[in-house]
Amino acid sequence: MKRFRKLLSIWGRLVFVLFILVSAFVFAMFQGGYVSWAIFYAILPFILYSLFLFLYPLRTVTAERIIRTPSVENGGKLVVSLTVKRDFPFPLLYTVISEKWSDEEILLVTKGAMNKLFVFGFQKKEEWQYEIERMPRGEHVLEGVEIEVSDFFGWIRKKHFIPLKNTVLVYPKMTDIHYVPIDTQYDLGSMISPYNVVKDTTMATGVRDYQSGDRVSWIHWKSFARTQTLMTKEFEDRRSQDLLVIFDGRPSETFEEQVELAASILKEATNDQAGIGFLTTGTESATFPYIQSEEQFRKVLIHLAKIKPSDESTAFMSNDYRNEFSQSGSVILITAHPDWAFLESVIGNVTNARSITCFTVVKKDAPVKNMLAEDIRLAKSKGISVHTLTKEQFPTAFKGVIHA
Repeated sequence: MKRFRKLLSIWGRLVFVLFILVSAFVFAMFQGGYVSWAIFYAILPFILYSLFLFLYPLRTVTAERIIRTPSVENGGKLVVSLTVKRDFPFPLLYTVISEKWSDEEILLVTKGAMNKLFVFGFQKKEEWQYEIERMPRGEHVLEGVEIEVSDFFGWIRKKHFIPLKNTVLVYPKMTDIHYVPIDTQYDLGSMISPYNVVKDTTMATGVRDYQSGDRVSWIHWKSFARTQTLMTKEFEDRRSQDLLVIFDGRPSETFEEQVELAASILKEATNDQAGIGFLTTGTESATFPYIQSEEQFRKVLIHLAKIKPSDESTAFMSNDYRNEFSQSGSVILITAHPDWAFLESVIGNVTNARSITCFTVVKKDAPVKNMLAEDIRLAKSKGISVHTLTKEQFPTAFKGVIHA
């Protein structure tokens, strides 16, 4: 139906132009005189241009797009270059080029900046570079480029959509956090972690074959110089807690701040060579049992870039995670709603946790609601360490969060 209306509109415009041409000619024939023929010859070039524009094949126009800033953080700037080319140099006057995004949120951010008016003339190529300030976090898809041309008076209008798909992934903004390991200890007694969480890089005990994910700083360059084979230093393993970060996927006013805090903690803990697991709850739940290499961390960032608030009914943790995280030593829960029903579902899945720390993210200068204050008091009475944080307090989030 939509296509039928489009064809009807195009052919209706052609009929209108032909009607003007015939009307002017008939008027000149019957009226006669210099004035009537002058009017006919005056509008004739415009009518002929409209007819030629109707016949001009817009399908021959092609487009190329280059994303100048492939890695963008939340609130950052996106720079895109667009090149439109054609083979036949027909004089195009009013040409509007529009970028088509699948996400309506981008349209609200750009406020119409995705449209550009060109006077193409006889040129075969036009280039356009635009910027979008303050890109929102998420996965944003560029569907293609739409070209609209018009004659002098708007009698003939033609549109052509060029499929040109690109995906722009806007990562959460990360804050430098002073990460302090929780419950760190060497292998003593019977409580031993199943992973080599932290390696004491001051005490190399041997070498082994290089494995994907090993840090460059661990490569034994002397062995490589002799054998031309990559070898990795083996260190004395220092066992510490298996740090598990759990992200509450329920809707909240501070959802974006929660994502930023989770990404920042994971980045700093990974850089600190800590063994860390990550879990998100809700409809888009995902588990990352062990994050150590840059590639593993990148997969987590991609998930955090795409994550959206989930429905309340799907946010609670099920028992499906017990096997994956059964040996968790320390748990960090990032939420805005530390209600006991949700916390109880967390506790039921991390039965071996030495400590549970709940980071409750709140807005700056916003009063703590009575229900939130009651939830915090109840959580503390159950032995959970609760810390309310604003975005400005993220760098010192771990200050005082060290358990004996």
